[in-house]
Amino acid sequence: MTEKVLAVAILVIVYVLILSRKVHRTTAVLLGSVLVVGSGILHENEVLDVVQWEALSLIFGMFVLVSALSKSGFFRWIGLHALKWSHFQPLRLFVAFSALSAFLAAFMDSITVMVFMSSLTIEVCRTLGLHPAPFLIAEITSANIGGAATMVGDPPNVILGTGLGFTFGDFVSNTGLIAVPIFLVNLGFLGYLMKRRGEARMPFDAEALEKEHAELDPASAIKDLRLLRVSLIVFAFTVTLLVIHHLLDLLVAFVAVLGATLVLILGGKDMPELVEKIDWHTLLFLAGLFVVVGGLDKSGVLKDLAGWIAASGGNNLPVLLTMILWISALMSSVLDNVPFAAAMVPILRDLSSNGALPLAPLTWSAALGADIGGNATPIGASANVVGLAVAEKHGVQIGWKAYMRTAVPATLLSILVANALLLLLYR
Repeated sequence: MTEKVLAVAILVIVYVLILSRKVHRTTAVLLGSVLVVGSGILHENEVLDVVQWEALSLIFGMFVLVSALSKSGFFRWIGLHALKWSHFQPLRLFVAFSALSAFLAAFMDSITVMVFMSSLTIEVCRTLGLHPAPFLIAEITSANIGGAATMVGDPPNVILGTGLGFTFGDFVSNTGLIAVPIFLVNLGFLGYLMKRRGEARMPFDAEALEKEHAELDPASAIKDLRLLRVSLIVFAFTVTLLVIHHLLDLLVAFVAVLGATLVLILGGKDMPELVEKIDWHTLLFLAGLFVVVGGLDKSGVLKDLAGWIAASGGNNLPVLLTMILWISALMSSVLDNVPFAAAMVPILRDLSSNGALPLAPLTWSAALGADIGGNATPIGASANVVGLAVAEKHGVQIGWKAYMRTAVPATLLSILVANALLLLLYR
């Protein structure tokens, strides 16, 4: 009992420090890791066992690939193509940027996607005389929904997939199938709000604007054509291997690291600099997080929680799918969804351990809840935090009230659609 209280207390300390923003989240998690080992909940030799090395390796490999694409100018290039397609029409631009965010986030780190999308959106909206808030909120929510479609799209999916033994194809054929209609519903609802609030009105001649800003030509965004070609080829090769890795008996971590190695070798002599610039803070944060969650698992807290969920749901799959979805969404709306996903791995494993409940549908429910529930608040997911932070650097302030006025009803609608589809597909 003492170990359980200690493990929960350590988790609370870590969360309070993260939410206070007085300490970097990586520092908070490292402190939690030290406390878990120092208190004796985990022995030093057990630390390496609780870290999900496959998840960390997969994220590392994708970080390198995305950094190479960013260095080549790929993101701005594809963003300007979307702008050109929209012909400076606000609603078309709204659809194009949202769809682009969702599509890219399905295969790439949503943090990187929102870094370039936020900057491009603010630049374009200033050109058009439009407020960027509805565009940014739509892009953030779309990125989180798009990330739910694949195993590499959102960190919770990486953690759940690698921790529970699911493949890239498993996610695409399940969460991907559900994410598409959710994206369309979310986009339609936000587009309706934008139109009703009069935020889609364009006081200028779109054709004249297009001629005036001819410098926003996609070709001007490419910084390194050779690196762009190499990065796209290697990225396509890596995604293909991720799709069929189970047929070739390859670990997803090996596939991602192979892709990173190929782009570092073929990309040119400056490529090693990419390794220095990737988000090491996130990797270290995840490693420490696995240790904190490992302490909860070792102490028996997560097993008790799994027992409570199973007892509340009465081993009824539709009820449990609904419970897990809404609990995941609620927790992810107020807490970072990465720690929650890490805590759910042993819980889901325990729920299905007696064979009465299938592991797969429970996992899809947890993944969708964690990914989409994060849309509700500015701190619910990394894409939210980064997208709004980039906007703030450009002088665009979107407060909690303004964000949640739009995002909360959109999130509730998305979760309701997810709930209905889960029950329809897995009843």
